[in-house]
Amino acid sequence: MTVRCGLMIAVSLSAVFMDFLMEKVKNELILTGLAAAIVCRLLEEGVYGGISFGAGVMIPILLLFPLFYFRMIGAGDIKLLSVLGGISGIRGSLMIMGSSLALGAVLSLAFLISCGSLQERISYFISYTKDTVLTGEKKPYLKKGKNPENFHFTVPVFLGTMMYLGGILL
Repeated sequence: MTVRCGLMIAVSLSAVFMDFLMEKVKNELILTGLAAAIVCRLLEEGVYGGISFGAGVMIPILLLFPLFYFRMIGAGDIKLLSVLGGISGIRGSLMIMGSSLALGAVLSLAFLISCGSLQERISYFISYTKDTVLTGEKKPYLKKGKNPENFHFTVPVFLGTMMYLGGILL
């Protein structure tokens, strides 16, 4: 196992534990992950590693900002994807982010079906979207606290990272 692979597993798995225990991904993990990532990339690839690191970090921030703006995804999830993107580079960032979003959708759908609340959540989403468009008012989509609809997105991020590292995402 390479240092980068080990770092990706350690960061993503730590984020899962933090998310379940504290309902957030602490900035200390993010900053430590970013520092380790830039050092790894620069030592392994020099200047190109630094450029690839920067692009990998920025991709999730730029692409997921609209979801963050409407509080559909947490800042910690985006920062976690940025760390993983910094470690893996541009291609890895896109692959991990895409697979995480797809896995998150599948797991959320399965959860909603198993709880019998799919129709309620669809109605809530339609109502939220309609209110936002008509009023132009920005309201958080997620409700704070341990509500069943609050999904720990760090789980699909970890699974997407493992798929990427395992070569499932080509």
